Amino acid sequence: MAVYIPPDSKAKEALHELYEAISKLQTTYPEGLFIIAGDFNHANLKSVLPKFYQQVDFPTRGPNILDLVYTNIKSTYKATPLPHFGLSDHITVQLTPAYKPLLRRAKPGSKQVRVWPETADAALQDCFECTDWFIFREAATDDDQCTDINEYAESVTAYINKCIEDLTVMKTITVCANQKTWFTSELHKLLKARDAAFKTGDVAELRTARNNLARGIKLAKQEHAHMRTHAILSLPYQTH
Repeated sequence: MAVYIPPDSKAKEALHELYEAISKLQTTYPEGLFIIAGDFNHANLKSVLPKFYQQVDFPTRGPNILDLVYTNIKSTYKATPLPHFGLSDHITVQLTPAYKPLLRRAKPGSKQVRVWPETADAALQDCFECTDWFIFREAATDDDQCTDINEYAESVTAYINKCIEDLTVMKTITVCANQKTWFTSELHKLLKARDAAFKTGDVAELRTARNNLARGIKLAKQEHAHMRTHAILSLPYQTH
């Protein structure tokens, strides 16, 4: 809401009108963010709306703070003084959101991921089918025929992990703070293609790009779920 209260106006009457208008909006939109900005001169909005917070803390005209910004959420913006606009005797006030998205607060990092080749599933299944699982139990069983379950589980788990390591490869990738675990380089290409199609203004091209992206996201989520299933299956288990 933009406000201008002339120097010769009656502050009490002006604030009453502001209070009525703002209260009506707050009743209609109780969860909304309200920004009241303008030249208030001698009027103080907090005298009628004490739960609004003033964001400007430096002079905007000579030694006086006349151009104010009130919000109903504390520390919403950071105010910065800038040069006068044209021949105005008021300086310019730049408002920057105080909140920084996670993407801007955290630098991209790198991590290693295990990549499953197309043939890894079948090869791993063949490996397990050809394995004599009894030898792991036998190795963990003493002369009294008592099986050490911890040793048994550790040996089976180590064997499974060794098979997985032999059939897969490790790859270092760059990740952003807000990046989903299922987001792949292929999806990044599809996303760029969608944005490029949007800029061209070609409706048919954009429709195709959006459909390709939607299919790519669905496939990436399925593959990610498949990988998680493999990880769960790699946990220790008993065989008979």
